[in-house]
Amino acid sequence: MEPAFEPWGRVLLVGEAALTSGLEALLTPRRWQCTCSESATGVLRRLHEDVDVDLVVLIPGESIPDLVELCRHIKFDRRTSFIAVVFVLSPAHADSRTQVFKCGADDCIMLPAPSEEIVLRLEHALRSKQATDSLEDAKAVISSLANAIEGRDPYTRGHVERVGTYAVEIGRRIGLGADAFAALRVGGVVHDIGKVAVPDHLLNKRGMLTDSEFEIVKRHPLVGYNILKPLRTFRDVLPIVRWHHERPNGTGYPDGLRDEELPLLPRIAAVADVFDAISTDRPYRPARPLDECRMILMEAGDRGDLDKRLVSTFLATLDESLVTPVEPAAAAPPPR
Repeated sequence: MEPAFEPWGRVLLVGEAALTSGLEALLTPRRWQCTCSESATGVLRRLHEDVDVDLVVLIPGESIPDLVELCRHIKFDRRTSFIAVVFVLSPAHADSRTQVFKCGADDCIMLPAPSEEIVLRLEHALRSKQATDSLEDAKAVISSLANAIEGRDPYTRGHVERVGTYAVEIGRRIGLGADAFAALRVGGVVHDIGKVAVPDHLLNKRGMLTDSEFEIVKRHPLVGYNILKPLRTFRDVLPIVRWHHERPNGTGYPDGLRDEELPLLPRIAAVADVFDAISTDRPYRPARPLDECRMILMEAGDRGDLDKRLVSTFLATLDESLVTPVEPAAAAPPPR
């Protein structure tokens, strides 16, 4: 019995049998695991249920609209967008190349084409998909590390997810796009990853920090920045990690940015971070009542500690009950 081997790639061929059979015969000897579907019907459901598909090859027959729509659904659905999609078009569909790329296809092979070129381009699409998977794996590892660091402080459990949620809502209300939403959500999760360098006794200290202790805590944005800087997948969140404690009036850290020097996404993250800090229990003080949280944010906006426009935007989300009000608590020193 021959030993089992891992296939080079798992490909789903979609098209009439007469069209897919030739490509299947070309790929199978090259260790591709091929599955065929004669129509677009049910393919999306199949992809949702079967994560072991690396590449979808769409081969239109007489009609192309159904396969274009299928590609659009695959590439714009978060659950399947990582799957590579390649069209193989006959000369009859030559005018559809622009339409194919607009629907999100990773490549479009025009027939006739040499067999070797077809294989190489499918391999290229697969390698790009595998590289994306590796980046996603790295992102998952770092996000798990960020959550583990947060778990060192039982008072801040859930903080990073809430910061991401609040930040995305602010971004949505001021008209930002999908790339900014992704950066804000991931940035919320990893913004405090630099606290890996802060000793537990400081994270969990009851009472105010001394000046020297606070200087240690203030290093965490730079530590987090240096951890993530080598990873390209975190490029868009680096400003959030480094500058979420900067302030428009120049009183923040670590770089003392002020006014327009401070980019928009860190300004948004700062509002979300401060609200969650003051509205939840911390070892050095209880949660503030919601009315007091509102007042603190407005005063911070007036002083320039926070972006006043973004504070107003976030307070509108409170008015619409985006955030569950916290239980009333006594006043206490401001959060660090």
